[in-house]
Order: sequence, then structure tokens, then C-alpha cells
Amino acid sequence: MDIIIDGDCRFCRGSTKILRRILNGPLHVITQYDLGYTDFQNRFAPSDWAVDSIKLIVGDQLFMKSQAISKLMVGAHWYFQPLRIFFLLPRRLLDAMYDFIAKNRYLWGKGNNCEVI
Repeated sequence: MDIIIDGDCRFCRGSTKILRRILNGPLHVITQYDLGYTDFQNRFAPSDWAVDSIKLIVGDQLFMKSQAISKLMVGAHWYFQPLRIFFLLPRRLLDAMYDFIAKNRYLWGKGNNCEVI
């Protein structure tokens, strides 16, 4: 399981740290600046990479936006499992909320400065 983030702002980095605490297993994070990024780009359609979103790669499947978060939450610690109830909401609504957060992440991340791990 690989997670690809744009690595563009503090909010994304902070979210990655939170995901590492929530998940019950290892988390392999790749940014657009990592060497393996182009290998993943070649495996999937170019239109998938035009979407500004978290991307989760499981085997040969690519999940984005709320669907990626939903798949990640399956592997969360038991005490985070009640949060999965939110994923019963319609995917269109969840993706709209995700887009709102993604659109405003520079504001909430206190700037556009990238914190490279």
C-alpha cells in the first residue's frame, strides 16, 4: 500500500503525520519529489494525475479523495474505527468536503511552504 501526496504544503505533511498515528500498520508515503513518483505515474492514466488529491495505490488499483481515506481507515486502530461511519454518506458529498479542504489547505497550513520529510 502506497500513499502519494503532493508534498506541497504543511497541511499535507501534518495530515500525513496524523494518518501515521491513526493507522495500525506501516505507511509508505511518496511525494511528487521522490524518485519513485514517475514509476507510479506510468502505471496509471495521465488524467488520474491531474487530480489534486491524496492517491492510494493498492496492488494495481488507484483510489483518490474520500475513497482513498475510506480504504485507509479500514486499517486504523480499533479506537478510530467509529469514524468510519462518516463513509456511509454519499461519495459525492464526501468528495465535495474533501475538495473544500484541499482548496483551503494553504490557508490552514499557515502558508505554502513545503516541509520535506
